[in-house]
Amino acid sequence: MFSTVEVVQVFLARLAAQDAAGIARLCAAAVEWEAPDPAGARWSRGPRTRREVESWFLTLFAAFDLEQLSARQVVVDGGDAAVIGSARWRVRATGDAVQARFASMISVHQGEIEQFWHLPDTLALAGAGA
Repeated sequence: MFSTVEVVQVFLARLAAQDAAGIARLCAAAVEWEAPDPAGARWSRGPRTRREVESWFLTLFAAFDLEQLSARQVVVDGGDAAVIGSARWRVRATGDAVQARFASMISVHQGEIEQFWHLPDTLALAGAGA
């Protein structure tokens, strides 16, 4: 069983590799979810299955190409982790680059992600025409 720190490290590595299926495999059967929809401005909330998590990341990676990911700070308290960082994305439709900060909260139980809250800089993304 992976520790919270290990799960977060693997999550970030799979995110950097744009491995949607690998990210989904880190998740519990049901994940409490709060994140903006990568294909629009609305926010997705509530439980998600592994398949829905994979679909969310596939949608994200279809719209944006991740060029750089930097975790400025990772704070772990038991099963909870906060990741503060930035990412440089390339909007696939326009070729525009966008640098966006983010904060993510990840809760891990028995080595699986049970809760994921992702708070990106939506203003930066909107300004890029995403």
